Order: sequence, then C-alpha cells, then structure tokens
Amino acid sequence: MLSFTVYLPFAAAQVTQNYQVYKLENKIGTEKVSIAGRTDNTAVDITIRTVDRGQALMLIAALTPNATGTRYTSIGETSRFKQEKIDQLYSASQGFPLSQNGSIKLREMLIDYWIKAARPAFVKSALDGSAIRISEITDITDAYKVSGWKTFLINNGMDEIFWTDAQGKAVFLTTIDSEGDKREVIDERYLSAFIKLNQQSTYHLLQAYTDNSGISAKKNPAIAILGGTIIDITHHGELQNNTMVLIIKGKIDYVGTINRSLIPPGARLIDATNKFLLPGLWDMHAHIFHPSYLQRELRSGVTSIRDMGNEFDFAKQLMDMVRKESTPAPNYYAAGLLDGKSPATLGTMLATNENEIKKNIGAYHDAGFRQIKVYSRVKKKDFNSIVEEAKRYHMDVVGHLPTGYTVSYFINNGMRSISHINYFMNSINWSSSDLKTANQSLLDSMRSHHTFLDPTLNVYQLAGNKKVAYYQKLVKLFADNHIPIVAGTDNEGTIADEIQNYIRCGISPLNAIRSATIIPAEVMGEAQKNGSISQGKDGDILILDENPLLHINTLQHIPTIIRNQFVITN
Repeated sequence: MLSFTVYLPFAAAQVTQNYQVYKLENKIGTEKVSIAGRTDNTAVDITIRTVDRGQALMLIAALTPNATGTRYTSIGETSRFKQEKIDQLYSASQGFPLSQNGSIKLREMLIDYWIKAARPAFVKSALDGSAIRISEITDITDAYKVSGWKTFLINNGMDEIFWTDAQGKAVFLTTIDSEGDKREVIDERYLSAFIKLNQQSTYHLLQAYTDNSGISAKKNPAIAILGGTIIDITHHGELQNNTMVLIIKGKIDYVGTINRSLIPPGARLIDATNKFLLPGLWDMHAHIFHPSYLQRELRSGVTSIRDMGNEFDFAKQLMDMVRKESTPAPNYYAAGLLDGKSPATLGTMLATNENEIKKNIGAYHDAGFRQIKVYSRVKKKDFNSIVEEAKRYHMDVVGHLPTGYTVSYFINNGMRSISHINYFMNSINWSSSDLKTANQSLLDSMRSHHTFLDPTLNVYQLAGNKKVAYYQKLVKLFADNHIPIVAGTDNEGTIADEIQNYIRCGISPLNAIRSATIIPAEVMGEAQKNGSISQGKDGDILILDENPLLHINTLQHIPTIIRNQFVITN
C-alpha cells in the first residue's frame, strides 16, 4: 500500500524546512515545515505566513498518520479573500490531499506518491476524487541545469511547474493562489537561482498552454462568413443584413453583399444565416498571471487584452508567444507596473527616485509594453517623474489612485486613465441631487485631459460591495458627460457581466458594447486596425445567436469566435 511517509535520517527525529513565498517575484512570507516521528509514522506540520499588500495571512496544515489512515487538516487564509477549512481522514488508496493552500511541501509529497505508484497518468484527489495530472518535463535543452534536478508539470485544475533536487526534495514552485494571482515558493537555500527558475518555469507553462490549450491551433488563411447581420457599432447600431465578410491572412479583406467569386479556393466557409456579427471584445483590465487565462478570455469573446500589471519577464514571454500566432490567443497589450516602496508593495519594479524610474520605464518600453501603470504606493513627487519619463517614450500613464490622494491632482498632471470606480468616491461632491452640477469642474477637467475610466464594476458586484449603487451612479454620470468608459474585468472571463453592469447603470446596450469594442481601440491607438468590422481591420469577429442590442445575455455564450486566422467554437 502507498503511504505518505517522509523518510528521516534516523528513527526518531525532527526536521525543519524553510521556504520563501513570493507574489509577482516580491517576497511576501514564508512556508515553514516541521517533520517529526519515526520513519513509519511521520507527522508533517506546515505553517504559511504571508503579508499581501499589507494584509497579514496565516494558514496551518498538517498530515498526521494514525491507525486508520492519515488525517489532513488545512485551516486559514489562502489569499486576501478566501479561506480554507479542511479536516479529513483518508487512506492512501483514496489518493492524495492536494488543496488550495499553495504549499510547496505538499507538492513534494505528491510527486513522491506519484513515483511510488509507477507514475500513473493521474493521481486521484483524496479530497474530492478529481484527477491531479502529473508529468515530468524532459525537454530541458535551454533549462536551468543542475545535475539531478527534475521538473514536473502538475495540473490540479490549472497547470503549475514544480522542481525537485537530486534527492527529490522541493526546490521551486510556480502556481496560482486562490485569489488568482501568480505565486512562487522556493527553498531558501536556492534563492540565488530564483530568477532563472522562474523564467524557465514560465517557458514551460507557455509551452504547455501551446500544446494543450484545448483550442484548435489550425490556421485558416481564408475565412468567409456568409449571410450574417453585421451590427455597426461605430454609428448608431445599424444592421447590415445578409452580408459576406472575407478574412484573408487574419485581416478583413471584404465586407459587403455576398459575392462568392471573391472567395479563394480552400477557404473556411461559415454559414452565419440568422446570426449576428460583432467585433471581438476588449478586456481593458486583465492580469494574465497564467497562460490559461488567455483561453478563458478568448472563449468569453475577448480578442484583445490590456494586462494591467504582471511580472516583467512573464509578460514579455506572453508577448512573444502571442506575436508568433502559433496558438489562439487574444491581442496582448501590457501596462508596466510601478509601485512605491512599502510593506504593501506589489511586484519588484519600483519608482522611488528618478534613476529607478528612468531605468524601469526604459526597460518596459524596450520590452514592448505600451503603457505605465502606477500602483497604490507611488508618491506624488515620483508620479510627476513617471509622467515626464513616460512622455519621452509616448507611453500613457494609467492605473490606481495612489493611497492618500484625490483624483484631481493626478488627472490634471498626466494620469490618462484611472482604474476602479471606488477611487472617485472621496473626490465627488455628494451634497446635491444634481451630481453633474455639483461636480462640473471635475467633469470638465476629465474631458479636457482626455481621461478615460476603467470602472471594473463587476468585481464589486461579485464581492457584494455595499457601495455598488453609488458606483453605478458614478459610471452613469461619467458616461452621460462624455467621459470614455472602457470595459475591464479584473476577473478574466467575465466581460459579458461587466457590459451588463453598465446597462444596469442606465447606459444603452450600444454604448455598453462600444465600451468593449471601438472605444478601447481608440484609447489604445488601435482604431485603424481594430474595434469594428471594417475592411483592413483585424479579423476578430464574434458570431452570435441573437442581436445583443436587444438580448445582451447572448454575450454569455458565444458559439463562434474568430481571432485572426483561428476559428474557435464554444
């Protein structure tokens, strides 16, 4: 029978192992492991302590063998917004208890269990019976090479990369926490290898996505969509009936009445009779911390993404993968994250002095990032330097409202876009029922500076935020006063919900859809190639069962998505 024994150097002992926990390459805490007992009856205790953006979190887990099996407990916070409470007794024949607490030690024990079971295609979860899929990565031509080290792909609902040393002990883990953010854990003895291990792990994650995304990677040099009704979102939502759209090598070559003589031999033909055609959607507030998020976005109809903060190298490798067009993925635009120095800092790219700002903005520009995102701990003086440096590269400055300030200063001094509608609450004059008149100076300032908003309303709706009604009033106020709204989810795969939230605010279905199509294309400087169904633009098109101007719920399930030369069916 398989067991979870941890072999100790002598019969009775206590071993302590220490690991460092990182979020976006910034250390946020520790995982400490204590192993005590005899080799045939070993208890493992795990304590994970982290501080994520100023919030202290702790989780305690244990594996305790007894006469009838093993008791697994995992109690505490797995992220800022989620907790885990597991207390379960199981036998080894029931599988392995891999939960969502992010423990690197549990991965080490899982791999040991898998190897002793003769490397099956999957290991059953002892918690819910689901399949935990495991494979060893052997293609390590360009890997960070250390004699005897091994690399594994583990999928417990989402791919992660795990490394062991020559003795099978945990070295490095890259995974996603229960908040959906990227997390790394490393044995503190190997901290000098952190960057190389993380970069190589990203390579393996992207390769796994390319090989196993579940979306057909067959390219169609020519695609003809026949008989559909085009919704012209650039004007007043006029309908163009019984049309033909011809896409050649990913670009719209023809839009008009059906003319089969224009269709080249071998073209992919799509019958869109009684269907409605809409340009592919934008998600203007994504965090692609895992390549599977690209698939999640694409299947929701998103064909263009603005990544609003990620690890530098991870985002750069994502850009390279998308650019190669070897597998279906949305257009990828990245905003380079800059934060101030504090216990609540996010990421490692800082902006605390002019030299640092010049270095990091230059690095972002040279790597292909399109914008600079300021985060919550940036100081006012450093914000001014960020704006000036970004101007040199023609990069917009966007992002959070730094802690302790109101929006007016940042709008007047170069902030092109503010994310999250809650940041406006303390800058609004609520004393009058006529919000427009009471806040005219702010509205005028935003218009004159061409400020646009990325409200992320759905995040507050999902969280049950008690201020949602106020946020909706503000979104409607800004929309009514010609402040551009761009749809961003901050929760990949929920763009339809974000659009529906704008309609609940009182925004028309047409303008709500425009917030996820032509308006993002305009503010990103891409309107000549994206945002509507027009000749010469990208062949990014959604084929819908109903007219979304009348039935917005049709965006919740999109039967066919065309992205460049790929046809994706749901």
